[in-house]
Amino acid sequence: MVELPNVNRSAIAEVIWEDTLVETSDDAMKEAIQINCWKLPVLRSTAGYVISNDNNGCLVLATDLYSEDQAMNEPVVIPWEAIVDWWEFEVH
Repeated sequence: MVELPNVNRSAIAEVIWEDTLVETSDDAMKEAIQINCWKLPVLRSTAGYVISNDNNGCLVLATDLYSEDQAMNEPVVIPWEAIVDWWEFEVH
């Protein structure tokens, strides 16, 4: 059996938010200028570890936490203005 490290775990949260830019591809500047920012937002539900809930007007989540080096993977930065609702789960 693997022994878990004695680390202070981050809270886990689910966030319902409106995302207006859901594409994750790299675009040329010429193409990026033509992005339609007036399209209707996509309502998303994202879950992850809470890294910060007071980070320059954003909520920051991570999909993975590493016990070594106190590192994280895949940060998700969500502006508070885009958040419809969010809650933390007590799991630890």
